[in-house]
Amino acid sequence: MWREELSRNIGAIVAELGYECVNAALVTEEGHSTVRVLIDSLGGITVSDCEEVSKAVNRYLDGEGAAESAGLSGRYYLEVSSPGVERPLFTPADYERFKGREARVKTFEFLDGRKTHVGFIAEVSETSVLLETGKEKEKGTCSIPFGAIARAALVFRGLEPREPKKPPRKAGSKARKAEKEER
Repeated sequence: MWREELSRNIGAIVAELGYECVNAALVTEEGHSTVRVLIDSLGGITVSDCEEVSKAVNRYLDGEGAAESAGLSGRYYLEVSSPGVERPLFTPADYERFKGREARVKTFEFLDGRKTHVGFIAEVSETSVLLETGKEKEKGTCSIPFGAIARAALVFRGLEPREPKKPPRKAGSKARKAEKEER
């Protein structure tokens, strides 16, 4: 309950500053508590945007005793960042907003023989997302219930590594190699 309240309050602070709160969550990793906030805006996010949001959220957490009521007794970390080009998808509204875009969805359990599904977001309901998967010859669809999704994100294409270029063969290189072997 307090996690949802913390997320809502941080979301309101971020919105007041003119940014979109993609997600606000309290996570514990290796014994350390971290308040992780992802922000976005139409023009993108800069370091100074993250700094502005970080200061406002920090004032809220420290000033109103929100940290203690959220179970953050002692030391905790605050991370504010952009979601990046491979933006994570958290809610049905996220999937609806990015309908038609390619997404990578990882499920907790095997679904249609695999845990990772890559495809275009075709339809979104209250309970599931439908991905159009596969290539032209293997085209299909996969309906994934939101409760089965471990994590999901948009897929960014365009900067994939290319095959390395092979150096051109020099004329007579086989003959030189054979000559070296004879010596």
